[in-house]
Amino acid sequence: MSPADERLSAARAAIAATCLDGFPPATLGTIVLRDGQRRILARAVRALDRQNGCLIAEDVGRGKTFIALALARRWQNPLIVAPASLRSTWLSAGERAGVRFAFASHESLSRGRVIAAAFDGIVVDESHRFRTTTTRRYATLAHMTARVPIVLLSATPLQNRVRDLAAQVALFHGERAFSLDVNALARFVIRGGDALEDDMPAVLTPEWLVPEVDDGDVLRALLQLPAPARPLDGGDAGALRTIGLVRAWASSRAALRATLRSRRRLATVIAQGAEEGRAPTRREVQAWHSAEDVVQLGFPAILMHGSPGNTALAEVRIALDADALAMEVVTQALRTATDPDRARVAALRALRITHAGARIVAFSEYASTVTAMFGFMRGDAGVGMLTAREARIASGRIGRDEMLSRFAPLAQYVRPRPAHESVTLLLATDLLSEGVNLQDASVVIHLDLPWNPARLAQRVGRVRRPGGANEVRVYVLAPPADAAALLDADARLRRKLSEAERTIGVGFPVMPALSAGVAEIRLAGGPADPIHTNATATGALMERLERWRCGASSRDVSGEGCMVASVDAPVAGWLAGLSDGRMVSFIDGVTSESLAVAGHLALLAEGRDRIVGPDEQRIALSALGDWLDAELVATTCGIDDQPGPLRRAVLAWLGAVARSLCRHEHAVALPLIALLRARLRHPLPLGAEQLLAAHAANSGRRDHIIAVREAALLIVSEPARDDMRATAYEADDRPAAVGLILFGTPMDG
Repeated sequence: MSPADERLSAARAAIAATCLDGFPPATLGTIVLRDGQRRILARAVRALDRQNGCLIAEDVGRGKTFIALALARRWQNPLIVAPASLRSTWLSAGERAGVRFAFASHESLSRGRVIAAAFDGIVVDESHRFRTTTTRRYATLAHMTARVPIVLLSATPLQNRVRDLAAQVALFHGERAFSLDVNALARFVIRGGDALEDDMPAVLTPEWLVPEVDDGDVLRALLQLPAPARPLDGGDAGALRTIGLVRAWASSRAALRATLRSRRRLATVIAQGAEEGRAPTRREVQAWHSAEDVVQLGFPAILMHGSPGNTALAEVRIALDADALAMEVVTQALRTATDPDRARVAALRALRITHAGARIVAFSEYASTVTAMFGFMRGDAGVGMLTAREARIASGRIGRDEMLSRFAPLAQYVRPRPAHESVTLLLATDLLSEGVNLQDASVVIHLDLPWNPARLAQRVGRVRRPGGANEVRVYVLAPPADAAALLDADARLRRKLSEAERTIGVGFPVMPALSAGVAEIRLAGGPADPIHTNATATGALMERLERWRCGASSRDVSGEGCMVASVDAPVAGWLAGLSDGRMVSFIDGVTSESLAVAGHLALLAEGRDRIVGPDEQRIALSALGDWLDAELVATTCGIDDQPGPLRRAVLAWLGAVARSLCRHEHAVALPLIALLRARLRHPLPLGAEQLLAAHAANSGRRDHIIAVREAALLIVSEPARDDMRATAYEADDRPAAVGLILFGTPMDG
């Protein structure tokens, strides 16, 4: 056994023996929580108590569902918010865990349905679907979580850009989340670090599955397409449409044909409008054709209200003519080229032979691709397809749950079917890449590369779960063209996108690599996003601090509940853990919250004990106290925080109320105003901020004392209501040091 393995075994034994004594119970109904899940649960409990919300971003397969149910067990009336397709999954998990809850779907929130019942805690699964603040579902959830704690679950909370994560954190931290940088946002993400007892299957390096066909002529014809005619407010979206066509081409001939039909429909809408001297907006185009294969009959021109000038209409007609000519070239290329889908199917069949006896799940973004592949293979034994609309096997339609029980009986806790009824190759859309356990499978195939690279991890995560195969094999069906053509297409599309960004401001990655050399970086794990990097570093740091906390050398010598230890290290300094979960370090004369520095010092904390030097502990705690005092002053004075629009509106209203008070009203109203101002210096859920801002806007000439009292009741917790004059935060409410590690050499003492 190598020294590294010995250290790992020793760490496992130390944690198993000592570090879980004060952690949450190991059992949840019939479920036995693993040690790693209990550590995540303990961190989540502290986060909920500290900030009324948390975001658990553990990898797929690490049991976020049961961690969330263990948290929900603390509440009297919990609510689970999840995609409708996961209702049965949650109900089954709740039954096994012995936790009762109400359920609301994402889709119901999108319809603006606010749950009338009173809940004292909410769990939101697949919380990355609430990353856009302008949607109805987001507004509804913000309103529902204005007064209750919220637990967010997502293996990939950062989908495209940092604002995605900020929108989720804002649900419990308020609008100030949008002003935080990557490092600050990572503090709110709970994610395991070095999973010392990790029993997850290994994921082997992805391999390319290359179909024996060359469809380069069609690819080159697509790249020659000019910018299409566009709606009045469409911007320069030609590059994005071309990218969409090329990505559909890389998925299947069926997906390409469906995307071309959509482009032709749009051209038809604009052409009919141009004949009437009109041009549509994007909303009007959507009203005319809303589904992939359904065209609304009628006269689209009567739905258009834009009347562009003659010059603009002439440009539209020129663009339509050029587009029509180019589309003829594409159509001709499609007629003469060999259908690559047959070669794709041959590659899939060969892979089934290679992995005979294994269950395989193949994912695609396009329902048309899944349907086409199934059409070719429906006569093969054990093949099924699952999309948002239907589940099918060779004999016809079946239910979704029936399909899952045929493909993954172990994961669905049902009796395995006879061989002739089993599904061993499941062709599925990304509908299946969220919230479903498929550990019966051991092979994952990406039939295409999705718009969002996070989908790659979600797809593999459905299979990589405890209790599954020891290894998960991953394959990517390569686009049907040679490397030179793909590299050329990749470069040309990226140039087009770069030009379009100056007009439409694309701020997130929309162009996954087409060529193997580039895509392998992402598929193999590549450069991780900064949120998960920092959150994982925090998780690793927490693991080491728990190990240090439970060690024999840890002791409370501060007299204030702070455990202190000293470690022999090549650098002098200290690392402090605060009661609010943050880590503060001092090294080279600089005090900071840098995760990089804290992580480095945490590694050094594994060193040998040493004797504490004279006054070393007192000096360190004093320096930490000075740093916390400076932070408190900055927070109290608002130096470190520029309030957002909602808080500015409320503060302006409070100032106006204070100035308009009569002298005899001061004794009652001013303490309430002080309470609200103090509360606004600290995080509030976004929903609470919105309620306050709406209340301030609607107060008008109402009685000032009543209006201010009602505002206080919107955000003050129940126990504080009996004494509305109580100060929300006292000066000594600053976080306290709960652990201190001193670094240096014995000579330092």
